[in-house]
Amino acid sequence: MYRCELCNRVSRPGERATKVVTQRRPTEYPSRGKAQKGRTSSRSKGQDDPGGAGYEIAKECIACSTCAQEHFAKEAAQEAESLGI
Repeated sequence: MYRCELCNRVSRPGERATKVVTQRRPTEYPSRGKAQKGRTSSRSKGQDDPGGAGYEIAKECIACSTCAQEHFAKEAAQEAESLGI
């Protein structure tokens, strides 16, 4: 049993929890030389990691299935609106 962090309701026994991302933050990852180890035959060869930019989770919460579905639908609607669909 758990308490939904969105509606503050206590779950029924055996009800599955869903982790919901509530906030994301933009981040940039620097490039790293020879970060990934690769192997070709008997020699070890390091490959470069190019880095890049993206988003990472800033805050997430545990939600019941009803609240999680509502949150995912709201998030999809916001994304469609921002893309102009």
